[in-house]
Amino acid sequence: MENSTDRNQALRLLNGLEQGGLHPVEGRILAENLDPVLVYVIVRFLREVYPATEPAARPVLERVVELTHAYPGIVARAREGEADSITAWFTSQHTFTEFRNRGATLIDLVVDKLES
Repeated sequence: MENSTDRNQALRLLNGLEQGGLHPVEGRILAENLDPVLVYVIVRFLREVYPATEPAARPVLERVVELTHAYPGIVARAREGEADSITAWFTSQHTFTEFRNRGATLIDLVVDKLES
């Protein structure tokens, strides 16, 4: 497993889960190669921006659940990312919901911090 900070891979995972069109195997490969912080941020972002109480959120959450249940290693990577100091920095400065409709900006911010 890598710890890639590749913005395009992170956006592919985010957009694929958010909009559909991402095969679960591709999602697994992307998540396994991304830095755990990015995996955590993507999963958490989608869960917060698409709460289960909103009917329109159902397809997004189903894709997230399908991916995380099919590949438990993704959950472990997300937990690793959750414990990272960059995640602590992010959550002390921002909320996930402030990036609603601005997923690319979220990814850019996190990638910049990871690479600095």
